[in-house]
Amino acid sequence: MKIIKKAFFVLLAAQIFFLAGCASSPKNEKDAYYEENVKDFSQYELKNGIPVIFKKTNGGQVFVLRTVFEGGTPLVSPKMAGIEGLALELMFHGSKKFSYEDIQNMQYGISFSMSASSGRDYSVAGIKCLQKDLDGVLEVYADSINSPAFLENDFKQMMLNEEDSLVRSKSDPSGQLGIELEKTAFGKTSYASSASVTEESLKLITLDEIKNHHKKLLDAKRIKFVVVANMDLDGQKKLVEKLNSYFGAIQKGSYKSPEVGEILVEGEDIFLKNEQAGTSGYSIGFFNCPERYDPDYVPFAISLMYLDDIFFDQVREKAGAVYSIGTGVLGGKQMLGAISAYKISDTENIHSLIYKAIESFPGEKQVEEKLEQYKNKYITTLFDSSQSGTGVAANIITSLEYSGKPDTYLKRSSQVQNVSAGQVYSAFKKYISPESKNKIRWITVTK
Repeated sequence: MKIIKKAFFVLLAAQIFFLAGCASSPKNEKDAYYEENVKDFSQYELKNGIPVIFKKTNGGQVFVLRTVFEGGTPLVSPKMAGIEGLALELMFHGSKKFSYEDIQNMQYGISFSMSASSGRDYSVAGIKCLQKDLDGVLEVYADSINSPAFLENDFKQMMLNEEDSLVRSKSDPSGQLGIELEKTAFGKTSYASSASVTEESLKLITLDEIKNHHKKLLDAKRIKFVVVANMDLDGQKKLVEKLNSYFGAIQKGSYKSPEVGEILVEGEDIFLKNEQAGTSGYSIGFFNCPERYDPDYVPFAISLMYLDDIFFDQVREKAGAVYSIGTGVLGGKQMLGAISAYKISDTENIHSLIYKAIESFPGEKQVEEKLEQYKNKYITTLFDSSQSGTGVAANIITSLEYSGKPDTYLKRSSQVQNVSAGQVYSAFKKYISPESKNKIRWITVTK
């Protein structure tokens, strides 16, 4: 979930499919796929009120558990940017009962994984293992969350790694662009604090600050568990008992879900210099787009799929102006549309070429001719994310955090199928077309 990294341009193209799956669906819509699969969901509560959501799979022995910590960057001061991700990472470097070496040996011996990531609206920690190994793995995982060792040497090494990563990001043109984008797009919003470590926070974060932040994470009001496994109701109830024994004593604290205001695109375009850019340029334009529950959102997402092909054909192939170009979305509860251009050879004309390509967007009749093709592509990409337990868990978490229901993602196929050519064209006209007066603000890095 730390997306402002070197893989920034690749992730932009991928995110649109994932996020669009959580758009709202028409009322009273008959959706056979949803009705068939929603039966696999069960929900329980620990004695302290922490919800546990189960999604039963058919067959297989892989067990996936995710712990969601709500709140995200709005709860973190910009001076402490990245501290949540550091706390989560350091949790898995040893605990009260298990040293880091013990954990590594166990991971090697029975092949399980523990992972964590931090983001704008929530952070996630979790395990993946074979169901037969669950008891031992769960004990290690619970002790890592409840009683991490937080050793000084591990902290120092982790901060050195973060410093190296930051230096590399700043020296790399795409990394510099990502850092500037986050500051420019979100600097005056509740997302002002980055999920990644910054130059300022690198100097200010201490081990004691991480320990204090860990205490804030252990608040029953901000925790949820998501489980994806081939487990019947009896097995689910037994697991809830185990989770109660490990996490049921976590107290409810002062957590309150942060308000996220409107993100406005305003200000002049930004041009930066970086010697490492060489003969290439790197640019991203961001603009206001519909929220994920707005009826316009899925049509808007499909309109970007049309644009991707137009950009590839006109800007990359015919003009030869760029190595890679694509669209995507940024943000969380509030989002921004984005157009990214990677390794630009014609830095002088790239933006005019992009605007010219936008103006060639097909009319409603031409949109209709290719709509089924794009719908099929969209649906295929959406379902690819549900082919593994980890993918299903990610879909459930996104649905849970942004719709309040764990099963919203099951409706995404019918949502796409119900979109008309008129809706796609109208969304383009409203949010992307030059006639929309929806400003695109550009950030560009060249030598």
